[in-house]
Amino acid sequence: MLFLLATSEYNNVQLNTTKVRVHLRNGIAEIFDQHQDLMGKVENNLVEIETNFENKIEKFSFILQDAVFVVSNQGLEGTLEHKGTGVYVYAKKVREINSDLSIDEITKQYDQKKLQLDGELEKVNEKEENKALNSKILLLKEDVEFLRR
Repeated sequence: MLFLLATSEYNNVQLNTTKVRVHLRNGIAEIFDQHQDLMGKVENNLVEIETNFENKIEKFSFILQDAVFVVSNQGLEGTLEHKGTGVYVYAKKVREINSDLSIDEITKQYDQKKLQLDGELEKVNEKEENKALNSKILLLKEDVEFLRR
């Protein structure tokens, strides 16, 4: 089974995926080979996959921001050489959860982004009373929210 996770800055393709677990609004969907076609929004921003590489099962987990997924047995036009079930996930941002991911590192990144956001909000409050948000502030808010999770 094919698994493709894509953002504007990140791309992960697994050709030997045995199971994809995605959390939806009304429950958890476990997707195996020959699963029915399906499309939806990832609710709690968590996707887990299992792969079988040289008879060794590996598990990967990803935290996503604003993600959608598509399960298709038809393949996409550019992937006609792959026959079978494909799971395609598209997100704004992604972070893989693994042993290298340290809580201290994420906390440090969160604190830095939060300070930047607070500084930008202060500048806006000093300049304008209507507190119109510019794109930099909106992006910083999204970064802070993603890191908070």
